[in-house]
Amino acid sequence: MMYGLLLESIQHYIIEKYGRDHWNKILEHVQQKNIVFTTHQIYTDDLVKRIAKGCCHVFNEQKREDDYMLFFGQCFVKFFNHCGYDQIVRLQGRHFRDFLHGIDNLHEMMRYSYPRMVSPSFLVQSEDRYGCVLSYRSKRTGFKNYVAGQLAQCAKMFYDIDIELEILLEELLTTGCNVTFRINFDNSAYCTPLQASVLNNFFDDIEYISNELFFKVFPFSIVFNKDMVVTMTGDRMSKWLDTNDLIGSYIDVRFKLRRPILEFTWESIITHQTVVFELQCANLTPRRHSIASIMTSFKENFLTSKHKLIFRGQMRYIPCWDAIAFLCNPLVGSLDDMRRVGLYINDLNLFDCSRDIVLNGWQYASQLEFSLEQQQDKSKLIEETMEKQEEWRNKSEALLYSMIPRTIAERLKRGEDPVKTCEMFDQVTILFSYIVDFTDICAEASAMQIVKCINAVFTCFDAVVDKYDVFKVETLGDAVYMVAGGVPDRNENHAVNVAGLAIELVEKAASLTDPVSGDNLQLRAGMHTGSVVGGIVGKRMPQYCLFGDTVNTASRMQSYSEPGRIHLSEPCHECLRGKGFTTVFRGTLNVKGKGEMNTYWLAGRDGEKRTKVICELLKTEKAKKMKTQYRFLSFKIPRFKLCKKKVHRCKTVFILPCKTELVRQWI
Repeated sequence: MMYGLLLESIQHYIIEKYGRDHWNKILEHVQQKNIVFTTHQIYTDDLVKRIAKGCCHVFNEQKREDDYMLFFGQCFVKFFNHCGYDQIVRLQGRHFRDFLHGIDNLHEMMRYSYPRMVSPSFLVQSEDRYGCVLSYRSKRTGFKNYVAGQLAQCAKMFYDIDIELEILLEELLTTGCNVTFRINFDNSAYCTPLQASVLNNFFDDIEYISNELFFKVFPFSIVFNKDMVVTMTGDRMSKWLDTNDLIGSYIDVRFKLRRPILEFTWESIITHQTVVFELQCANLTPRRHSIASIMTSFKENFLTSKHKLIFRGQMRYIPCWDAIAFLCNPLVGSLDDMRRVGLYINDLNLFDCSRDIVLNGWQYASQLEFSLEQQQDKSKLIEETMEKQEEWRNKSEALLYSMIPRTIAERLKRGEDPVKTCEMFDQVTILFSYIVDFTDICAEASAMQIVKCINAVFTCFDAVVDKYDVFKVETLGDAVYMVAGGVPDRNENHAVNVAGLAIELVEKAASLTDPVSGDNLQLRAGMHTGSVVGGIVGKRMPQYCLFGDTVNTASRMQSYSEPGRIHLSEPCHECLRGKGFTTVFRGTLNVKGKGEMNTYWLAGRDGEKRTKVICELLKTEKAKKMKTQYRFLSFKIPRFKLCKKKVHRCKTVFILPCKTELVRQWI
């Protein structure tokens, strides 16, 4: 688990470098959309690594997850300046080596502000003029590059030096990981330790203190020998615990080593005497001299891992005893902690700041707890507000995209002038469709029936349009449905998409019923391909509209179509040639305002059973018309054989346009 401060730093600098839109995409990728990180809120450890993977997915920078983890570590060091923690780091020591030796102590200073912090352990294993070897142990895995980023940024910001880091060893343990770094930097502040003889001469004139005075100064100290057996304890420890039960037992059995993260052995402790140790009670029984009610509460809380007492201090080797003394104090941060573990104020050391820390910490902890609750409530309220905002934003965007294409709407949202959205499109396919006999339906049906019918038709059509890469231009009150392909997003398959849509719309219309007669509705459709001009029209209710002769021609194709049929112009037919569709030549029509045009029927997709049926039906209808035309011509032509003008005015010529040439040859 980790505090939100780490995640806040990542959020701050990603937004600063890449923008809030990219950050929102990252949150969406890690399934944490609309989350609000709070400084003192606890989050899972894997969230940082998931965000790093999200960065790899969102950003096209050819960076690995480790690169982003390194960046996150640098971000954290820069970010905690805003919280005032930079002053603590600056005062850790005059040199970078001093900082490295005191990282664990730095974490301990933060314990009262972040009591649930699970901090790693750092140890300088060796040191020379050109750097040092640093051991990093943690219960977390996958954070070695994050730590490397922190170390590099601290060296640069606070000591103005550049360092080089090399991973010498990385071990994955059952309890976490162990990573050894070689850090190269100008370590001129390092000097060879003084010889033992010099130290001995220095302390020759200092008298040894008595055991009684020693344990009075360190009332909670524990002394153990090379066999890890407890030989002596401090005065307060003996009063709080049954010393007969503790003395003579193994310290590594009665206590669990919490910090640093290493093996609890004599050899390990000897080499880590400059590091802060934390021991947690494992198998100890309190002295039974307290009030029964207090002890009952104490036992219940003491046996739970959450409330087990922790001792914090330094391990020092005492040569005259040939033993190690754990110079410690109970780690309590409030009066509630003392009550849970059965301690009293007068149990604490009179010669250090333990009593002041507890008393001051009690007031500070109460204020901090109240502030934390307020912050969490505000954070929850912000999350709920952002979720509602996201919900309404999606609704408003859906409404906007229903009037204006998404690409155009995005350009307008970025502040682009609407006039600049107007463009010329060389190749666009437009479809017009119409509900046959809708005028008669309106004449006989009630207003509510008409509204329900239109709503059912257009709702059904809108669902079909979403499956194709086309744009629904508009729907008119008289049951006209207009769709365009290749605009505003240019697409080479514009005719194919519109043709596929037209076939499905005709099929869907047949499944809807006439509210008056109860019969199935029929759709009449027409398509044309050509150039148009598209752009935003209007300010109060802006709408994306298309202009040009292509729109008019497509409308004429629909007007000259037949129920259940899809009428194509010749340019549209050419666009569909060899694209998996079957078309049938209808003939040459004299289209109003356009003159004579070669037109086609769209029978369907190649190879489909329905397409073959429609083709056979069209051939049969064409044969009947030709037969009727020949009969009509044989009856009419002798009557006008001397009048060329009357032949041209004769309606017989226009009943079957494909026979016009035959009449001319006869004349």
